[in-house]
Parts: sequence; structure tokens; C-alpha cells
Amino acid sequence: MRRILNIVRRDIKSGTRDWLVIYLAGAPILLALILKMLIPSVGDSTLNVAVYEDTPPAVVTYLETYAKVIKVDDLEERVLRMDDVFGVVIDDERIEIVTQGNEMEGTVDLLKTIIGRYDQRTIDLPVEVEFTDIGWVMSPMKIEGANLMIIFNTILGGMLILLNLVEEKMSNTISAINVTPTKRKEFIVGKGLLGFVLTLYGCAAVVIILGFEGINYAMLLVSVFAISFIGAIIGFSIGVTSDEPIAAIASMKIVFVPVLASIFGAIYLPTKWIFILYWSPFYWAYDVIKDILLVQATWGQVFMNSGIILVITALVFVGLRRRIQNGLS
Repeated sequence: MRRILNIVRRDIKSGTRDWLVIYLAGAPILLALILKMLIPSVGDSTLNVAVYEDTPPAVVTYLETYAKVIKVDDLEERVLRMDDVFGVVIDDERIEIVTQGNEMEGTVDLLKTIIGRYDQRTIDLPVEVEFTDIGWVMSPMKIEGANLMIIFNTILGGMLILLNLVEEKMSNTISAINVTPTKRKEFIVGKGLLGFVLTLYGCAAVVIILGFEGINYAMLLVSVFAISFIGAIIGFSIGVTSDEPIAAIASMKIVFVPVLASIFGAIYLPTKWIFILYWSPFYWAYDVIKDILLVQATWGQVFMNSGIILVITALVFVGLRRRIQNGLS
């Protein structure tokens, strides 16, 4: 264990010296923050209405159903500001809409419709609006984006392993492992441990920043841990055979193809064609992580998908084992 920790400590020291570990550790947080800013909020409204402080509460409550209501003392001053805010003045005889004249097209008609309904007037709607529930319980961008980033974190973990191995090759230290007390298994575990930690850390960062609530973290941990082996094996297979970082990263980019194909295939393919993705461990990871984030997963599904992922990973390892062994020799 001491030798494994020494290897990890050396990788951290080396990675922080050229900012590699810091960049890869900051990537999940940065991407999650960007996604959070892009996710549309159900509570946001493009219609903003200003009313006087003494406006009847019943009217304010009605308007808040459709728009963001701002109570002000000087309604005209508020409407004349740069943003799109309408004024609504209500007295005993009529309801008046106050505009600046440069508001977004269509919003005036929308507010007229809302006021007209409250005033029990007949106003022809310019469009017919229908709502269809297609099963989403949260923003599609949030659930699909989070799933994509969690799976890509496994690739970042493999990339960290890859770059650490390339540095060892450039320093001519891999071949020296055979004549040191450190066993090859200890070297492999030590080199892979930091990649696994980065993957789990990145997954936790995405889930916390995007605000997923009520999910089973144990299920998520098992699923992410299983898919992490694929990234680690690919990282080792490329890292031990590459002589410089640029070529290694270019080779690692090939992995993005099956990742994106699996995720977008799962999203867009009809159910009857999903079977063509069964070969990909990334599809099985996408399938179970999506249900975990939606709080719909069961332990049976988690164990089944993780088992399939590990079986596919074992087959990949068998195919790449000789290449990895030769690279470590």
C-alpha cells in the first residue's frame, strides 16, 4: 500500500507542476456551471409587469400566474427603463396597459389576452396552444447534459492515466519498474487510482452543481465505478505505447466516437433499434445513470447494467492485454 500511495503522490506532484491535474479537476466544475447557466428554468418568465403598491391583491395574484410582478411607487419611471417591463394600472372603470413602445414583439398581445381574461372580455387568441406531457419530469437539457458529462468524466480519468504513463515513458522509468521492489500490479493500481478518484470526484461535482435531489448516491457510485474501468483500460493501452502527449491525446479522442454514438443513439433511435447499441458499455452506463438521476432506478437494474459493463470491459481487456503487457515491459 505504501508503494501505491507513493506512486499516486508522485503523479499528483508531477501533475500539479504542469497544471495537468488542476485542469482536469476543474473541467467537470466548469462544464457543470456552464450547463447550469444554459438550462432553462420553468419558473422564469419573459413577461414582466409593474403595478402600483396599492393594486388589489386579487389582481396581483392573478398576474403572478402568468408573469413576474413588480410593485413600484413610480410606475412610469419603471416602465421607461432599458428592460422590457409593462405597466398595469387598474381603477374602478378600466384596466390600462402602459408600454414604452420598444418591447419584444408579441408580448403586448400576450398581456392584452391575460388582462382581457381577467376583465372577462372576449379576445381572440392569435394561436392555439396545446400542452402534451411526453414524460419528462425535468429539463431534457439538464438530464441529458448531466448524463453526458458524467460519462465523459470517465474519459477524463483515462486521459489522466494516459498522460501520467506518457510522462513515465519520456522519463524512461517504466522499464525500471522491473528492477525495483515495486511490483507491476502495484504500479498499475497506483497509476490507475488517481484516474478513478478524478472520475468519482467529477461525477459528484456535476450532480451537486446541477442540483439533483433525492438520488441514491450508492447506486451512482456503483455505476460510475463500473464504467470507469473502460476509461482506465483505454488509458493504459494508449499510454504505454505513446512516446509524447500530443499523439496520445489524439489517439484518446477516438474514444469520443463510441461515447457520442451510444448516447445520441439511445436518445434518438426508436426502441426497436436500440439493440444495435448493446455492444457499447457507454450505452448501458447511460441507461442506468439516466434512471438514477430521475430517481427511477432499482438495485436490480444497477447490478445488471454494471455487470454487463464489466463483462464488456473484461472482453476489451483480453483484447488489449498483450499490448499493455508489452508496453510495461
